Order: sequence, then C-alpha cells, then structure tokens
Amino acid sequence: MNNIRVGCSVLIKSDDKLLLGIRNKEPNKGMIITPGGGVELFENMENTVRREIMEETGLAITNIHQLKTYEIINKPDEHRIIIYWSADYAKNQVHSATDLASAKFYSKKEIQELDTQGKLSSITRQVLKDNDWL
Repeated sequence: MNNIRVGCSVLIKSDDKLLLGIRNKEPNKGMIITPGGGVELFENMENTVRREIMEETGLAITNIHQLKTYEIINKPDEHRIIIYWSADYAKNQVHSATDLASAKFYSKKEIQELDTQGKLSSITRQVLKDNDWL
C-alpha cells in the first residue's frame, strides 16, 4: 500500500446494545468490528457513512454525529485514518453483507466477554473504551 486510506466506522445502538460484526477481509479478518468502510473519491463523509452502513448491514441511518478520528499506522503496509460516527437507525432487520459477516447487536456484557476472549480488533477495543462500552 502506498497511500493513506480514509474511512468511517459507525456506532449504532439499539436499546442498550451496540451493532458489531465480523470483518471479512484483511486487515483484522475474523475480528469483531463496528461497521464502516472507505471514502470514495469526491464523496462527502456523511454520504460515505450512509452508503457503507447500507452496504454492510442493510440499515438506513439517521441522526449522524461525528465522534472522533483515529489513526492506524503499521509500517510498512498500513496507514489508515478512520473517522468514527454515531447514528440511529430505522427499526428494520440487520442483513450482513460485503465486508461484514454476522452483524448483530451485542450487550455491554457480551462486548466485555468478546474483549476477554481477544476477539475485538485493537482499534475497535480502543473506540469502545473511549465510548464507555468497555
């Protein structure tokens, strides 16, 4: 990889649960993550957030708010800037697709168990800690 990749990821709550899924590709293939993906050329961030969540989960989202920006640097192959967001969704069914498998809502206790089992990607773990899920 020769460029910085810019992406988004979204914390979507339902009652007291958070939407997570299993990443289907590298890096972090098989790890539990929040849904999201890359920005396309000339696409504004809010449109990226809406598109990626629809592609990965089938959910239409509303009340989109930017949370924090994180950076991942793993020389020599990976440099990513990920902008995290929060959003609400219409109460439709979650349908995992594209880069995310087994998307479902997890309780705080279930998320803590995933952490204990080492199933959260390191960036997801940090974001969940920063947002009081861990």
